[in-house]
Amino acid sequence: MNPELTAEALLQLVHRYYPVGLDNDDPRYKASEEGQRLQALIDAQMREAPLAWTDFIQRLKVEFTDCHIWDATMAWHEPCYNARVSNPGFVTGDLVYHEVVCLLSTLAPVYALYASQIDKASQPKPKGWLRFPPFPPELQAQEAKLAGLIEATFGYTRLPNDILFIPVPDLVPRSANYGLGEARLIDLLFTEHRW
Repeated sequence: MNPELTAEALLQLVHRYYPVGLDNDDPRYKASEEGQRLQALIDAQMREAPLAWTDFIQRLKVEFTDCHIWDATMAWHEPCYNARVSNPGFVTGDLVYHEVVCLLSTLAPVYALYASQIDKASQPKPKGWLRFPPFPPELQAQEAKLAGLIEATFGYTRLPNDILFIPVPDLVPRSANYGLGEARLIDLLFTEHRW
């Protein structure tokens, strides 16, 4: 891992963008120096996705021709870009499918991958699972290929689980329904929305 991207450095970084000790529904949250800094970053992200991200989505469509690619970025909420790569052979309308998801932070040159399964056939409500590495064997080739493309395109460093899940009890993500004490580093660097 890049020595500048240690857990300690990433914790210091998120403290520059999220106000300490405030819930996100507190008016002081958005008015704080940290909240304003995060809003400026998100405003810039909303104005125009970097050409590199747009090109990356197109490259995924070429590299994963037998998969469906979703650009699931919610730029107005989160400091990250998000793409989902379905299982090979996915057809719109499939009731059960797997995907490998990549999250690229706009706060630091880091990324994370996770896998999920959606089962829309389950009644009365869809079921599924979400996993961080190690991935199920049937998704490991997609994982390796996606990681290689991210690193070759952006030069980002993949964060391991032990760093992603470090508790950050004094901060609350901007769009989460979290209280103080619930956030982890993944929620602040990327997003708390992982379905």
